[in-house]
Amino acid sequence: MTETPNLGLPVIVAQQAMKHITHYEALARLDALVQAAVLQININAPPASLQAGDRYLIGATPTGDFAGQAGKLASYDGASWRYISPKAGWFIFNRADSSFSVFDGTSWKRISDTFTQLQNLNGLGIGTTSDSYNRMAVKANAVLFAALASSENGSGDLRFTLNKEATAKTVSQLYQTNWSGRAETGLMGDDNWRLKVSADGASWRDALVASAATGAVRIDTLVSGRSTPANAGRFECDFDGTTTTACVLSDTSTAPSPSALTFRKGGAVVGAIRLAATGVTYLTTSDYRLKQDVQPLSDSLSRFMKLKPCRFAFRAAPEQRVDGFLAHEVADIVPEAVSGARDAVDAEGHISSQALDASKLIPLLVAAVQALVQRIEQIEARA
Repeated sequence: MTETPNLGLPVIVAQQAMKHITHYEALARLDALVQAAVLQININAPPASLQAGDRYLIGATPTGDFAGQAGKLASYDGASWRYISPKAGWFIFNRADSSFSVFDGTSWKRISDTFTQLQNLNGLGIGTTSDSYNRMAVKANAVLFAALASSENGSGDLRFTLNKEATAKTVSQLYQTNWSGRAETGLMGDDNWRLKVSADGASWRDALVASAATGAVRIDTLVSGRSTPANAGRFECDFDGTTTTACVLSDTSTAPSPSALTFRKGGAVVGAIRLAATGVTYLTTSDYRLKQDVQPLSDSLSRFMKLKPCRFAFRAAPEQRVDGFLAHEVADIVPEAVSGARDAVDAEGHISSQALDASKLIPLLVAAVQALVQRIEQIEARA
């Protein structure tokens, strides 16, 4: 029987008897092949329940009526099966899982397994569904990106490029817990790279900011050695004794006396710690142009005599005795030398200790010595 080259449809020839049979066979094949949709693929045993028009793609080890028809399209016309051998390029739709398969000349393959390049997709969902905002969505336990190695004609490098339209826009990576933001890194509203964190997804604070203009890094709170701050300060460093030094400031410059630390208050420098080849200098701002109502120190000797130097040991180190003062006693004489209040405690009842800056006593001591010198000079003059 003569057949068409692509679909294998029987052709009616001249002076053929019973042409209607050939015509019916051609129509049956067209009904089976055009808009081909099967109920199941890779089926080996014929189903028990059948209806006219049912189609199946036979598997590799068929049995029963399918025996010897591996890989063929089986179409049931209501009374018997027709088996059609596929040709390269034929498509079928699998109604069982809504997938498409194509015959490559040897076997049927799912179309989704044959793609090597996708371009200009409006959306891509892997394990989930993309939408108009999240045009690419992935739901998985792990995602791997690996560099194309030199042996594979690659460079061996791997770089992610994230680009935003303008400075005022945002390009970032957002980290969430139960769909509520907890951390974000990137360029957010400007060109400075920053790390922001949040405890509730609503209130955010900068943890780290790197200036695009200067390269300077700003850290608002730095805690070393623990997970949460123990004090109200912005910088904390635990010294656990595993090393001999908690913090090191090294001067590698050729400047004669550079500042290791500079202290500012209200935008103005109020002090510094400077390094020199022979030692360390501790400085407090004392420029006359910053002062007013300057008066000589009076009654220095009587105030000096009220100071009560003593020898004592701290409870934390009872074996070590030192010379010093009791802060609350000094506060009555040189109040600017003492910070804190006597017998103060915090909200939990712990001691809020007073502190003493002994350098504040120097002006009084100098004035007292000067007063004594004057008295000695007066006594000597009368002698």
